[in-house]
Amino acid sequence: MFVRDLYKLPVGAPFSGYFVIEHVEIKRHRTGEPFLRLVLSDKTGTFTALWWKPPKDADLSIFRKGDVVFISGSIEYFNGQLQPKLSEIRVASPGEYNPQKFICETKFPIEEQFTVLLEIIDSVENPYLKRLLESFFYDDKFVEKFLKTPAGKTIHHACIGGLLEHTLGVVEICETVSRRYKSIDRDLLITAAILHDVGKVHEYSVGISIDRTTEGILLGHLYMSCEMVAFKIAEIPDFPKSLKTKLLHCILSHHGEYEHGSPKKPKTLEAVTLAYADALDSRVKGFEEFVERELGSGKGWTKRHFAFEVPIFFDGEIKYGEEDGKEESSNL
Repeated sequence: MFVRDLYKLPVGAPFSGYFVIEHVEIKRHRTGEPFLRLVLSDKTGTFTALWWKPPKDADLSIFRKGDVVFISGSIEYFNGQLQPKLSEIRVASPGEYNPQKFICETKFPIEEQFTVLLEIIDSVENPYLKRLLESFFYDDKFVEKFLKTPAGKTIHHACIGGLLEHTLGVVEICETVSRRYKSIDRDLLITAAILHDVGKVHEYSVGISIDRTTEGILLGHLYMSCEMVAFKIAEIPDFPKSLKTKLLHCILSHHGEYEHGSPKKPKTLEAVTLAYADALDSRVKGFEEFVERELGSGKGWTKRHFAFEVPIFFDGEIKYGEEDGKEESSNL
């Protein structure tokens, strides 16, 4: 039973399954009796659940963020949001559940995608930018982290290998745009696209679920990406100062708007192109992931998407090229 399956059940229907705790609170009824409010998730979504009437001798303090729990209860909604009432909850033992239920892997072959990325790096002609890229992607320890890192926690590419998938998606969009608009410095744009999110290797940690690290919360990946790139540049003799400035500006401004967490707005042609390419890849992928969570393999309308601020209609088929047809067991 996945989170997305719960939305298909009628009000009052019984259900059970394994989910990971994202947030937990001990609250109290007006009578003073305690109850539990939890935010639970798996790789298909998140929902709030209430354990209204725990046994009087139940120790509610044993439930912690990151625990995998087995729950059973009945489907309820509150203010239009799924909010089941639980009749049972217990911490699950590791052998009871399949960890793949909670975090997915990119549907694109990681090694093949990485080979494509290396070929693009090899096509960069500027010797300083090529050496910079090689200092990252010829480093086995960095590559090991990079290939396993997600690009997000929930919004887009929230899976193992998601950072590679997103990076290559942004690079391919930038490559297409640079072929059409010859005023763009192609090598600068491609380098910025490849490096724009490298800080995410330190922003996210992957266990039974995806979490942001303390460093990621306090600093954010835009700053950390710039810091990592600046450190590598400092090791390259005679790296042009103006090239460094333009590259760091692309990375620092790639969220486009202040309200999207960008400390600078893009002010160069390459920075503007990168910001739109990043937004396009993340929005399209986020759309696909949201549709999959909401509809599974079905078609029709979803609930309101918080980023697009509207319900979404989809009557097509999500496709992943060679990986189409890979079946995913729901008996998790």
